[in-house]
Amino acid sequence: MPRAIPDDVRDAILDSIRAGGKRNAIARQHGVSVGTVTNIAQRAGLTGAFDRSATKNATEAKKADNAALRASTSRRFLEEANRFLDDLHRPALIWNFGGKDNTFNSKELPEPPTADKRNLIVSAATAIDKHLAVEKHDNSGESHAAVDQWLEGMTGL
Repeated sequence: MPRAIPDDVRDAILDSIRAGGKRNAIARQHGVSVGTVTNIAQRAGLTGAFDRSATKNATEAKKADNAALRASTSRRFLEEANRFLDDLHRPALIWNFGGKDNTFNSKELPEPPTADKRNLIVSAATAIDKHLAVEKHDNSGESHAAVDQWLEGMTGL
């Protein structure tokens, strides 16, 4: 049988609980187990002393905010990818500074040069990859695809 906690320690623990202390910190401060602190709180009728529903609600709200921001960012990646692809076939201004007199020359072409097209394609592909990575992250908690569900239903596995 566990040894009894002296009344003065129990009263000090109750004071700490009423002061809004955290369960683990109270246990360390008074040299008792976390379970002892919980039991003392319950016996004193302080059932809501360690209620963390507000923290849980705030965490859930933050998760929802982050998901919305990721969705917006993902959409921007997709839009940028489309702009890069559109630029492949738009007129392009090529230019250069150079020479001993540091002259500026420019010319408009019907489409970007090949090297610029390659850079646009790589940029578009990178933006799409980032869009898909965000989508995959946000959909990772979803259930199987419809085909997988159908197979599971048919095979019973």
